[in-house]
Amino acid sequence: MILKEILDRLIWSLNQRTKILKTLFFCLIFLSVAIDAKLKIEISQGSKDLPKIAIVPFENTKTIKISLSHLIEENLTLFGEFKATPKNEMLSFPSSEDNFFYRDWKILKVDYAVVGSFKEISGSNIFIEYFVFNVPLKKLILKGDISGDINEFDQISKVISNRTYKAITGLDGIFNTKLAYVLNPDKGVYKICVSDIDGSNEQVLFESTAPLMSPSWSSDIKKLAYVSFEKGYPEIYMQDLFSGNRESIKTLGLSNSAPVWSPDNKKLAFVMSMSGNPDIYIYNLKNNKISRHTTHYGIDTEPAWSPNSKKLLFTSNRSGSPQIYELTISSNRIKRITLDGDYNARASYFPNGKDIVLVHGNNGIFHIGTKNIRGRFINTISKTTLDESPTISPNGNIIIYATKNNSQGYLAGLTLDGKSKFRLPVKFGSVREPSWSPLTN
Repeated sequence: MILKEILDRLIWSLNQRTKILKTLFFCLIFLSVAIDAKLKIEISQGSKDLPKIAIVPFENTKTIKISLSHLIEENLTLFGEFKATPKNEMLSFPSSEDNFFYRDWKILKVDYAVVGSFKEISGSNIFIEYFVFNVPLKKLILKGDISGDINEFDQISKVISNRTYKAITGLDGIFNTKLAYVLNPDKGVYKICVSDIDGSNEQVLFESTAPLMSPSWSSDIKKLAYVSFEKGYPEIYMQDLFSGNRESIKTLGLSNSAPVWSPDNKKLAFVMSMSGNPDIYIYNLKNNKISRHTTHYGIDTEPAWSPNSKKLLFTSNRSGSPQIYELTISSNRIKRITLDGDYNARASYFPNGKDIVLVHGNNGIFHIGTKNIRGRFINTISKTTLDESPTISPNGNIIIYATKNNSQGYLAGLTLDGKSKFRLPVKFGSVREPSWSPLTN
């Protein structure tokens, strides 16, 4: 499916023309280009056994028109990992460790409680103190504070949410990460878009009348690499998110595709076709040198870096059907990873480097699956049937992927524990090829 799509697009007409959107990244927030196509997470399946969390309204907020506790609650319940306690059920409204009584929350069967207050409000400057409690253990698990500008209220809420999430789960919070994807709002219109992970602040980075595909984040989150057919053939571009400046990778190949940035931000793996044979190459971003790493007559595509930047996963049909292989870059040693199923593609590593996610197909049905890198069997985790392009959250706990309902493409996702499934539909058009950003500071 994915290999066929790449080959089909190689014959795109040379007469196609493009228009480039080079508006500054921070100005794009004010555009309404894709308001009707905006992503919004909808929980489609949630467990009844979710941890119950209470986000108590923060004290001293009379002069603040935006509810900080509401924003934190929206973040922590975004992916269906927690169940929020309604404000009208709360028996008390503490603001610190001194006036927090565990009995009030044990009665409500609350597992975790977040309380806090605005300690200083001076002009646009605010200082906030907050506390997170584990109710069953009767333990304060986080005491923190944060200062900032009231105009950065949304970002402040995400920082508190991230810290709270880590205190509870031990995993990094992902509420200030971003998602890149390809939006096809109408026939013959293609857009590379970036939004906050909750679908807000959608921005169009590049727009074209020719196909766009394969967005990939740099590890410093300052650039995106992607493929454009604006010249009639696939070419890789790297675009600065803030200035809008873009540059292509100069190669001798007839087509270039599937770019992916290394975690150390020093290299770009990609696919180049010489004499019609796609192989895996690496572009050194410092000296602009290109090295070839596969030489098989079969189709090698879809590279994905290991967390330590020493290995690559890739898809190849060298065995007769698309399967996943692992390449050790220093030696070019190649090992087949998948043996189960007649179609395995689009693999990437989990942050632990020991497990992978992939598209697993049998008899024309395509699901998202996971697999231990040394194991044999694939665990199917999605229930939809035309799934592709899985992307993993930086904390390794959530997967977002592209799928279809009839002819409309949309994004769906799930937590690895299976307790929550969600959709990120668009009102008009189709969305595909999601790419989750690394963690941001």
